[in-house]
Amino acid sequence: MRKVNLSSLAFCCLVRSHDPVTISHLSLQMWAVTRLLWGSGPLVSQSCRSFSLGSRCLALNRSGLPQPKNVDRWNQKRAQFGVYDNIGILGDFKAHPKHLIVGPSWLRGWRGNELQRCIRKKMMIGSRMFFDERHKLNKRISYLYKRFNRYGKHR
Repeated sequence: MRKVNLSSLAFCCLVRSHDPVTISHLSLQMWAVTRLLWGSGPLVSQSCRSFSLGSRCLALNRSGLPQPKNVDRWNQKRAQFGVYDNIGILGDFKAHPKHLIVGPSWLRGWRGNELQRCIRKKMMIGSRMFFDERHKLNKRISYLYKRFNRYGKHR
């Protein structure tokens, strides 16, 4: 059996019809054939198609999508976001917001990965640490150093 291009077959059938062919009549017939072949109009019912085109009635069928989450927009973290941003303006620039952060001294106003954080902790309070905690910190630094050198972003 031979493969036939449906659009060219429909065009040949329309040209060989018994009616006199005019340009407007031919374009109307080609429009109808195209609509029939691609199923994008009212000429083809939805029940006769055995496959989905994927773009029809997507907005109407939302049963497979999860329900939107209910988010508390005024929890404590969101309510106090940026509360210290204007401390320089109102406080004559005497205090920096990083001085208001509560936490360990080696982490205040500083960012970095775990290896950098451990090295910074060792430099700042390593001499005051107990032997076991310092030994565990050194082991962690050694492990992270090997890991970052083997699997880091620069590899």
